Amino acid sequence: MARDLVGFDTFTLKGDPLSRAIAALRVARQQLRLAVADTRSNRLVPVLCDADDEITQRLCRIEDAVDDDAADTAEAGETDARRQAELPLRAA
Repeated sequence: MARDLVGFDTFTLKGDPLSRAIAALRVARQQLRLAVADTRSNRLVPVLCDADDEITQRLCRIEDAVDDDAADTAEAGETDARRQAELPLRAA
């Protein structure tokens, strides 16, 4: 196993910082899965699987937080619309 594989494979991440972070985590997860399939070490497989599980959990938490933020934003928009509708009309 080489320890100096920086630059071995290259990829480009596009989008905002959150999108790039999610994409990087997905790439890491995929590489872990490839490493599990490729390894012959009985000691290494559980460690790689644990890392894969951790990344998967983190990705789920990020996606849940993004969904919750979107729901909060939508709810706040509805509240603002209701508040605006309740304001008295002004005479011109």
